[in-house]
Amino acid sequence: MKIYSDDGQCFVDMEYALTIEEVAIFHKEITPILLTDKEFVIHCVDLKAIDSAGLQILISLKKYLEKEEKVFEVTAGIKFNEFIDFFKLGEYFKGAIV
Repeated sequence: MKIYSDDGQCFVDMEYALTIEEVAIFHKEITPILLTDKEFVIHCVDLKAIDSAGLQILISLKKYLEKEEKVFEVTAGIKFNEFIDFFKLGEYFKGAIV
């Protein structure tokens, strides 16, 4: 996972996995950025593995950013879309997936 922040925009490249191991790192690194940046793009095109912890942090992040009136977008790949479809979360992420 790589996180870039510049001029109020945060880009997160999930690279391969968003599982319990990555969630702890993601949470630690993204928390201070949430206070400063206004736009967040989570790049999940190359994601090959995602578990319930990964899904939970994305749901929490989306909910928080909407409450703060900030932008949340996910660039979705095949595996991410399969996971969202399996858990019937398409409606929840509607408008966020680009």
